[in-house]
Amino acid sequence: MKTRFSIYYHTPEQEEYLQKVIKTIPDSTLVTSENLAHLPARLNSETDVVLLEYQEDNPLLDRWIQRATSDSKSPPVFLFLPEVSTEHLRKALRLGVRECLSYPITHELLQEALERLPTFADQGEAGATRMVSFLGCKGGVGTSFVAANVAYLLAKESKEKVLLVDLDLRYGEQSYLFDAQPRYTILDVVENLGNLDSHYLQSVLHICQENLQLLPAPTRIEEAETVTPGQLDKILRFIRLQSGYSWGLVDVGDRIDEITLKPLELSELVILVASPSIPALSNAKKLLELLNLLGLEGTNFEVVLNCWDPKGDLSQEEIDKFLGRKVMATVAASPQVGRSINEGKLLAETSPRHPVCQDLRKVAAFLMGENLKETGFFLWSWMAGLRGRK
Repeated sequence: MKTRFSIYYHTPEQEEYLQKVIKTIPDSTLVTSENLAHLPARLNSETDVVLLEYQEDNPLLDRWIQRATSDSKSPPVFLFLPEVSTEHLRKALRLGVRECLSYPITHELLQEALERLPTFADQGEAGATRMVSFLGCKGGVGTSFVAANVAYLLAKESKEKVLLVDLDLRYGEQSYLFDAQPRYTILDVVENLGNLDSHYLQSVLHICQENLQLLPAPTRIEEAETVTPGQLDKILRFIRLQSGYSWGLVDVGDRIDEITLKPLELSELVILVASPSIPALSNAKKLLELLNLLGLEGTNFEVVLNCWDPKGDLSQEEIDKFLGRKVMATVAASPQVGRSINEGKLLAETSPRHPVCQDLRKVAAFLMGENLKETGFFLWSWMAGLRGRK
């Protein structure tokens, strides 16, 4: 099958160069070649890829590119620049561009870029990603810590791909827990919803380790205010349709509002994280009552008790009775948890045999559907129904 190119150039020399580059691709053909001064209102529908010589400080060109890439019927745009910097990449993402290429464009480089273009197979299968949300009953109970370490253990022990989404939009901590300096955040996805596909999603995710990727929260509080429930709904539904991930774990933070309701509605399981204090348990009980009133169809709820001390003031039986349900798992209290957070190193990675990690492993095992004899939960039937739900 031929790959059909269109070229838009600034100088005749670069037009000639780009034509030579195209000829290195087997079964390629040139549909059109035009100067940037003659950009069409709409891109040629018979074009598969656009190669465009980019001019900086040209707002009109930027607006044209953004209009072209936001049109679902337009072909992908590859920018050709003298050099590709981090700022170029960030701007390209905002414009919706698929690739940035610089001199020399080798056959291998262009071929790899073409192979990264999404196909129909990339769109995923319905229900392929199982969504689980972690909701804190209040601040300071360790919701982000639990979510991050469970995500790590799930990816490591299941050998399946896990996507961790930080939806504590104002105060997201996942980047700190992984000691990550991500180039992009969920805000970049929001600003490029018209270009959201498997390829674009992969380009903005931060790789934490093998089988584990992170979609970080915005870096500034005011940026969180620009995200709408509708935008978030589109992103989460798209993730849920992806076949590339077995699990989508969502750190919701510790509040319920029109934003955080979206992941709760789309999750198969909501894990409520609490601690053994009266204020935390009181909030947990209120949240469980609220979640039941909301009637989130197809969503299960479980409670994880973090910072657990079996010699504390409250017994697990008393807590179960107060909440009106059994706690799914307890996670031991330990000063090493605080040290691991401050160091930006996951406890599950640095100290896998630590009692805290053994407890967190039970949560990961719960998600994998393993038989937890230690806690008395037999989950095969529950997980069978979970996997079969559409």
